[in-house]
Amino acid sequence: MAKTNAPPEGNKKADKKSAAADGDKKPRAPRKDYGFAKGATINLTDGEKAYKGNRLRWYAYLQKSDGKTVEHFAGLAKKAEEKEGARGWIRFFVDNEACTLTAPPAEA
Repeated sequence: MAKTNAPPEGNKKADKKSAAADGDKKPRAPRKDYGFAKGATINLTDGEKAYKGNRLRWYAYLQKSDGKTVEHFAGLAKKAEEKEGARGWIRFFVDNEACTLTAPPAEA
């Protein structure tokens, strides 16, 4: 029997693509609300926190931003020419219970 250059029957990639396009995706879970919003105030919690390396450096920015807004925290990081985003670090510290975020006052 002679070999041919014909593709095998059924294109697996095309089949997967069409199944995904049909909307068979699992719905995305809603994001956990940890209080981040423009103008939210950072409040440090009581207790001793022991961090090393990058966490210690970002915690220093957090300490300087105690009682100030999340924009102040991001500004400190930007001024220090940090390459990582400040929002992820705020989430880390909230999840680690190093601080809490207070929603900005509602405008009347």
